[in-house]
Amino acid sequence: MSKRLFKNIQHTAKKNLIDGIGHTIWIYLKKTNSKGSSYDPFRNTGYTKTEQSPIPIKVNVRVLSPDSLIRREIGLAKIGAIEIQVDECSANIIKIAEKIKYNNELYATYNKAVGNQVQITTNEYGISRIILFKLGN
Repeated sequence: MSKRLFKNIQHTAKKNLIDGIGHTIWIYLKKTNSKGSSYDPFRNTGYTKTEQSPIPIKVNVRVLSPDSLIRREIGLAKIGAIEIQVDECSANIIKIAEKIKYNNELYATYNKAVGNQVQITTNEYGISRIILFKLGN
């Protein structure tokens, strides 16, 4: 394949991400402490945690079957996962997310992932491929 074809593929993928073609995932950032009704400045107590508004990010989503992700080993549950494609700026936001939601289902975050539940790979075109596992019950 020629360089021109690769440039065309790169341009089309970036254009689709920028134009918002695809699905929306919701990114929740870290909760903030605010002074509650029982706030006491002398004991430094009475804070309430407030959740910030979610950030919508347009992504290309592909649902992955559990058999395509892992071998059947002892202790691994078949929960499900999605593969998303985003630009590098959105990938950095996903890395600091506290909660990730897609179709009213929660997915593992980068900070709290255990055992490769979030896998991030980047390519030379500036697009990151991220695999997110569903959170179990």
